[in-house]
Amino acid sequence: MVQQSNLNAEICIVGRCWFETGIGTLTYAWCEALARNFPVCILPTEPDLRTRDAIVLPSGRSIPVWKGQDVKASIFVDVLWNGAYDHNYTLVPQSGLRLASVVFDSDALPPEWVRTLNNHFDAAVCTSPHIQELLTSGGVEIPSAVVPPPLDLEPLLRRPFRKYSDKLRVGSVAAFHPRKGAEVLVAAFAKVFGRRDDVELVLHSNLNFADTVDQLRLQVQAMGLTNVVISTGNLSVEEKTALIESFDVFANFSRGEGYSIGPREALALGKVLALSDVGGHSDLAGVPGVFLAPAHLRLPARYVEIDNRVFGEQRGVLVDDAARTLKAALDFVEADLDRESRVARRAYAGSLSFSRMSTTVAELLEPGIRSFRRSAPVAEHVSIPAAFKQRIARGLAERGGLSHQRARVIQAHDGGFFSIFNTYFTHLAWDLRDERCHRTLPDWDVGRFLERQKGAPATSFCYGRPEDGNVWTRFFEPLFDLSVDDMNDGALLYANAGPPDYPFNEAREPLLTYVHAYRLYKTPWFRNFRRQYNRVYRDHIRLAPDLAAEIDRFAADLPGDGVLLGAHVRHPSHSIEQPGAVMAHTDSYVDALKAQIAQKGLDRRGAPDWRIFLATDQESVVRRFKAEFGGQVCFFEGVERTREEDDLRLSAGGDALRHVQGHQVQHLMAASTATWSADLARQVIRDAVMLSRCDSMLHVVSNVSTAVSYMNPNCELIFCRPGQLISDGGSA
Repeated sequence: MVQQSNLNAEICIVGRCWFETGIGTLTYAWCEALARNFPVCILPTEPDLRTRDAIVLPSGRSIPVWKGQDVKASIFVDVLWNGAYDHNYTLVPQSGLRLASVVFDSDALPPEWVRTLNNHFDAAVCTSPHIQELLTSGGVEIPSAVVPPPLDLEPLLRRPFRKYSDKLRVGSVAAFHPRKGAEVLVAAFAKVFGRRDDVELVLHSNLNFADTVDQLRLQVQAMGLTNVVISTGNLSVEEKTALIESFDVFANFSRGEGYSIGPREALALGKVLALSDVGGHSDLAGVPGVFLAPAHLRLPARYVEIDNRVFGEQRGVLVDDAARTLKAALDFVEADLDRESRVARRAYAGSLSFSRMSTTVAELLEPGIRSFRRSAPVAEHVSIPAAFKQRIARGLAERGGLSHQRARVIQAHDGGFFSIFNTYFTHLAWDLRDERCHRTLPDWDVGRFLERQKGAPATSFCYGRPEDGNVWTRFFEPLFDLSVDDMNDGALLYANAGPPDYPFNEAREPLLTYVHAYRLYKTPWFRNFRRQYNRVYRDHIRLAPDLAAEIDRFAADLPGDGVLLGAHVRHPSHSIEQPGAVMAHTDSYVDALKAQIAQKGLDRRGAPDWRIFLATDQESVVRRFKAEFGGQVCFFEGVERTREEDDLRLSAGGDALRHVQGHQVQHLMAASTATWSADLARQVIRDAVMLSRCDSMLHVVSNVSTAVSYMNPNCELIFCRPGQLISDGGSA
């Protein structure tokens, strides 16, 4: 089974575990996002926490503390170098590939950072495109990627939008640090609103550098502002959320931003933003309701916390520009224009949430994962260059690769073709939702199937011979950017992989197997099932080119703008699979089709051209349809079907004989390996694909019907029972 625990973790996150701080939030971000995809451990940079057995994340996830074991990769998430006596970067385990998360808010990196990156790390992950530019211009030689840190935004996105009161409220939650520009915000607020008692400015931080907060209070006092509230101290998550929720406009006119978490949390709550056009703020340009103030004032970037040194420059916002931006944002709110763009702001924030960023984060250490999760979203500004992927892939390969089980192999079983296909496909559809599963592959190798049979005769499987190898490649293109040789490589198929706990996926999709399929067709959510499975089908399943061409040639002879009615007529011995062991057969199908023709007006003058596509494994049914519908019926020639004399013998035997398996083509062909052939599967696939191209399909319970239902969710499914027509699922 795919490993769901963090036992024997081979990936280590090294970072600060005071999660209430910005840098601690980044540790939480990388831990949570990586742990959704891999077993991980953590090494706190706080010495007193390293003796613990585990660190519990704000999400409730428990991450074991690294205890010195070898790992395959580590990511350092703390400040890269924070002064003369800071050597936290040396905590990174030496045994594995070493990555560094880089966030900085000036236009030049400290030279110590450049040396540390080049000498101690293999690759860098930047929070914003401008950080990557800093690395390049600063002389960093290791490859880098841009991945905005995922944030715990789902709880905020689930909250209904709240308006605080009849008082307009501008607010900011940011460190009280000279670089954060709080004094500019106060001055701009005073310039626009003065002492108006219907507008309020709220400033809060849990961090205060030097005497910043004292200076702010003196500024407010000197201006005589009675509508400005300044507070400090730690807030719980709920308290901080409630505070941001109370703002009409979230404002921050800082001189530089490596990423800026607060504004993105405010976006998740639907708030309008007024920000300086710098760094991570600039990445939000174009989001409706985000107002950016130009930052033209060049200021030395002094870091009191890094030995009071200056590294490059930052860009300050002039008070007049900040005032204009703040007024534009408040006017936007007062005119109620924020309402229509609120969904767009929350959607943008949602793209940065844990669930939406999960695959992107996994891609940092599993470069090929997106070939599996093709529909996984990609947030704006994400960039993982080929050089970065190659460095990671090579580095992990040199260390033997990640060894935990993270893939599934779905083995062919003794069943009809679409029983085998649906079994693989349902696992694929569900495994795409399992973040710890990075690949699901079919093992339809005939030789290995026979080995698993251990000498027992097959009763249904007949779809290839041992020399055919993995017969998937005879019908479909290889999956997930693999080659035909890859699909036939048993070692590759089973690398870090194993079979599922429930072979038929019955724990996750209990109604899919044929004995329950009628209940599936009748459920109110069957339409949703069809659409959901269809998305996966469109993303991943491609017919082999020669088979696709054969089907297209057949379809080319049909009227392009006409009506195509489908009929899937099964052998009578399939009655044991039907509700009440009763199954419609030829007469019922003929009557139902005539009723359809009349209901749709296809028998009237001027009606569109129409045809009936017939899929059946009985010659007697073909003869009857030709007699009833003449040239309007079409079907594939050269198909293995039961002979009419065999059908007559079965019919004469009554229910006792009809309820016994062994009379269908698949059973007859499975009886001897000499008659096994991949062409038998191709025949069934051709029929199913053509049925999926029909406007409607008459059917009974079958794996073919189930597959057609998601191959085309717009095909109207009509369950055929003697004497009645029941529509099951309709169009999506």
